[in-house]
Amino acid sequence: MIPTKGNKLYSVLHGVCPRCQEGKVFRFAPYRNLDFSKMNEQCSVCSLVFEPEPDFYQGAMYVSYGLSTGLFLAVGVVLLFYLELGYGITFAAILLLGIGLLPVLFRVSRLVWLNLFFNYRPLNR
Repeated sequence: MIPTKGNKLYSVLHGVCPRCQEGKVFRFAPYRNLDFSKMNEQCSVCSLVFEPEPDFYQGAMYVSYGLSTGLFLAVGVVLLFYLELGYGITFAAILLLGIGLLPVLFRVSRLVWLNLFFNYRPLNR
């Protein structure tokens, strides 16, 4: 099933505003430059402010922790028990995966957190 507009998963996967699901939340693509965390101040379509209060995204750290822990555990179990690689190779693979996916996990955790507080409202055009 492919998420369509109106679905929170659509907003997270496409990196768009949770309210109108059209305006981009982040300024650049995740691997375009080193400043992957730059966010737009507000939506260019519906003017939703992406940081409604100071330290709004502090809770996104918990989302990031959960996502990364689940991912690292899954990769660790597959590499260690199914492929029977050693502890050193498994640890190195998880470390490289964590570094490589840092921009994506950062963005997804912020988008999930933002979507917890704002719902989709179609634009009246």
